Amino acid sequence: MRLKKLNKKLIKLDKKLLNLNNRHFLILDTIIFSLTPLLGIILRLDDFVALEEYRNGLIVATIIFSLIKLVVFTSCGFYKRYWKYASIEELTEIAALIAVAVISEIIVLGFLEYLLGNSVEKYLVPRSLPLLDGILTFILVGGIRFSIRASERANLKKKNFYRRDRVLIVGAGDAGVSILQEMRRNPKLGFNPVAFIDDDPQKLGLNIRGVSVLGNRYQIPEIVASYSIRQVVIAMPSASGKTIREIVDVSQAIGIKVNTMPSTNEILDNSNRANILREVKIEDLLRREPIQTDAQSVFSLLEGKTVLISGAGGSIGSELCRQIFRCRPSQMILLGHGENSVFNIREELEQVLQILKQETKPDKELTELTPFIADLRIKARLEDAFRLYQPDIVFHAAAHKHVPLMELNPPEAITNNVLGTKNLLDFSIKYHVNNFVMISTDKAVNPTNVMGASKRTAEMLVLQAAKTSGRPYAVVRFGNVLGSRGSVVPTFKRQIAKGGPVTITHPEICRYFMTIPEAVQLVLQASVLSNKNSQGQIFMLNMGQPVKIVDLAKDLIHLSGYEVGKDIEIVFTGLRPGEKLYEELLVAGEEYQPTAHEKVLVVKNASHIIPENLDLTIEILGEAAERNDINLIVFLLDRLVVGYATKYQQIDVERAQESFEKIISEACELNPLTTDLNIDFNSQVKLPTLNSLTRLTVGEIERGLRQALENEEFCLYYQPVMDLKTGAIKEFEALLRWNHPKFGLIMPQKFMATAEESGMLIPIQRWIIEAICIQLKTWQQEASFDSNISISINISSQQLLQTSLVKHLKYNLETHQINPQLLSLEISEYLITENPRAAMTVLPQLKRLGIRLQIDNFGKVASIYGRVQPNLLYREFDRVKIDRYLVNSIDRDQQMGDVFQNIVIELENYGLEITATGIENIAQLNKVREVACDYGQGYFLAQPLSSNNVARSKSIESQNIL
Repeated sequence: MRLKKLNKKLIKLDKKLLNLNNRHFLILDTIIFSLTPLLGIILRLDDFVALEEYRNGLIVATIIFSLIKLVVFTSCGFYKRYWKYASIEELTEIAALIAVAVISEIIVLGFLEYLLGNSVEKYLVPRSLPLLDGILTFILVGGIRFSIRASERANLKKKNFYRRDRVLIVGAGDAGVSILQEMRRNPKLGFNPVAFIDDDPQKLGLNIRGVSVLGNRYQIPEIVASYSIRQVVIAMPSASGKTIREIVDVSQAIGIKVNTMPSTNEILDNSNRANILREVKIEDLLRREPIQTDAQSVFSLLEGKTVLISGAGGSIGSELCRQIFRCRPSQMILLGHGENSVFNIREELEQVLQILKQETKPDKELTELTPFIADLRIKARLEDAFRLYQPDIVFHAAAHKHVPLMELNPPEAITNNVLGTKNLLDFSIKYHVNNFVMISTDKAVNPTNVMGASKRTAEMLVLQAAKTSGRPYAVVRFGNVLGSRGSVVPTFKRQIAKGGPVTITHPEICRYFMTIPEAVQLVLQASVLSNKNSQGQIFMLNMGQPVKIVDLAKDLIHLSGYEVGKDIEIVFTGLRPGEKLYEELLVAGEEYQPTAHEKVLVVKNASHIIPENLDLTIEILGEAAERNDINLIVFLLDRLVVGYATKYQQIDVERAQESFEKIISEACELNPLTTDLNIDFNSQVKLPTLNSLTRLTVGEIERGLRQALENEEFCLYYQPVMDLKTGAIKEFEALLRWNHPKFGLIMPQKFMATAEESGMLIPIQRWIIEAICIQLKTWQQEASFDSNISISINISSQQLLQTSLVKHLKYNLETHQINPQLLSLEISEYLITENPRAAMTVLPQLKRLGIRLQIDNFGKVASIYGRVQPNLLYREFDRVKIDRYLVNSIDRDQQMGDVFQNIVIELENYGLEITATGIENIAQLNKVREVACDYGQGYFLAQPLSSNNVARSKSIESQNIL
């Protein structure tokens, strides 16, 4: 009973302490200030007789000390603190204020003694009294304040009826300590922190706020077992995705739930600050190192400006609004077609504005938010936005981005992505917009779909506008963003919630991924970089490493608490229209170089790659879209966009030409005086008449190829492979061309796929083998020619697996008396990795003939992003040709340069000679030499040689090649 009564009294005392306010503290402090000089002098003298001698001085000192401390504490706002949440900052403040008071006391006492002079025989008080007084004041004042915290913690322990899981905190840094404090402050969260782990060995064994650091992340299983841990909390907001993945994998393997703090980007986003913890998301597993941006430059560019954001309600547009809003522009025009999405982002930013109005001075101007609902295709409405608000900067994020839907609706892709961009650019020039930044996509690079081709066309319009206006108008190109409306992640989540299956188009499909905030940060950084160039630029964001979509799906299934194949199935449905396995970041003819920001590259010659008569082509595209003429749209995109090739849209060339000429004639009828315009149209007509044969039917292609064989329209060009040590030619690679009497020189990419479908590939290959053997025999008969130079042929999978290939090779070698060592077959790495059984059957037979074998396109399938995978079939080969995409990136990307070097070193361990292909500049050549490649090949080293070996041919780009 007595213990209960005592406990009740203690609780009442605790409550009284917790209810103390600053008025009470002022009274307590006054009492303390009047006692500390007396206590200090007692400690100093330790003799009550001597104390009598200082009686008068002590009274004076007590009054002076008390007044000084009250003045210092009050003037510095000491009595406006809320001591329930006192921390080390408040303790530091107490020490600082007392130090000021002590110094003041010493000065005042010295001044008094100076005034009194010889009228006193001794000092008023001992000279050490101010210091002793300060120490005692610090102990008593600080002790009373921090007793509030101690009482609160004691009460929390007594009242803790919540069920709390024992938690292991990963990361003993600032974030980890913050999480620890929040868990203790708020028991309703249900967390009981019992231990830290951290990879920093210097923290091992330390005690942080009563919690020990027990080990690193590799010791999670044993720590979980020893301390009965029920949850793991990752307190590393800036950790890489690789680190997060390792922790999640270990925790899931032992059946422990994992939570994490929001990432650094989420913490910066006001809307996410309320959440201390959340479950691990797929974005965490793909998280990369935090981006270091020049925030001051971005702020300077946007502060006080009028900024228009098109597509403001979309995933990219809304994040642009959030980050631009932080830079305090004077006005933001939120332009969008979807009223609900624009409403949502405006409401979100308005809430932040209301908070800012309360916190800032009344005379300080805040950003004005102006929602503007408009369709980019309606010129009159769009011009109103420019006329009314006169924007200084435009960020163009509005676009149709869904590839399969645009493949089914090409007119929408043209009117929105192309004509909408043109309208924005026209009004930007007319109303003197200083900066224009368009958000593009990696699908604009060598596009296989209408959406990508339309975005590439829009890029050309931006570059042309920059040249016309002389203003820094730019394009920023990047890949997929996690969390966007078109992302696969929401689709996978819905499928998992329904119990599966998760559908993926292809097991090998890869994509580059970024989080939305990361992409937008780099967009803003690129806008600053573009401000220094008035000729128009294309910026390409460093997307990191590509991710297999199937791996993404597996991660999501695991994070949802299921097992692949047991709880949730993965089903492959086949590629959709316009979709390709690998997204590319390089365009033929574009020259890339680094910028001041490590994650941003610039196409330095972008402004020079603008086709002639672009405006006329856009006009005709617009007419075709208005008439819903899909045939003509795809036909014109094929002529306009370099690298555009799609097998999903079939073209009727004659009908497209008729439609084209009809549009021209109608234009001339409307304005018969435009004779010069008619000439321009006619010059434009010449381009579309050069038909791309891949658009014809299989039957038409087959007939054309048979006729080409009969009429000897095929020819071979020989590109030299150089010995990088001696500079001598080692061999030639035979490059097939179709010298069409009507269409000119045609590249094999335009007809080989159809040749394969029609069955003409085998006869063409037989012709190539026979032609090469004849060429080798001719060279051997020439005394001036090195008889040791060989020729290599690129062999497709279909050709390689033909049972007649070995017999045909043997027949030609014997007939023309050719040394088999002078003939090399190039076989794609894809066949070796994807169809090893078939390769194991054929390769030994070819080796027995004495023919040399080379691996072609090495690194394009998988090794380009990792390391060389052991393969027993490598022993059948003599040489490896490293893929041109890897070589093209080594002079701009240090990471890719390291990957390239690792591949070369590991291939040398297999005893393989190494050829680097696609060398296009001196920087690439020097890098290739640096890592000790044996041979090099590319247009920088030599132009292709014609089959008669008389003179070098013109550059491929300068020829009339389709």
